[in-house]
Amino acid sequence: MYTHIVSFKVKEGEGITFVELQKFEELTEAKPAGLDHFHIFKDRNEPNRYFLVEYWNSKEDKDKVENSKEHLLFHEHRKLIIDQKYETYECDVII
Repeated sequence: MYTHIVSFKVKEGEGITFVELQKFEELTEAKPAGLDHFHIFKDRNEPNRYFLVEYWNSKEDKDKVENSKEHLLFHEHRKLIIDQKYETYECDVII
């Protein structure tokens, strides 16, 4: 299993919008092929910082979804509430 982790600083007052937008994208009727599940974490130490952790069957599945025109449109909408994108990590689940 492939894990994709990315952190964001969300604009002040847009935390709920970020979470709801992300949940809507990843839990719609057309759940992205290859996405097993995901979690959203809110940083306790840094205001407005969130972590998105996605568990995919493979990196190829994630890349295919992220290159779709629907997902690129989602990124355009999400840009309106993102103040800054921080790190991105790619991991393999061991346990």
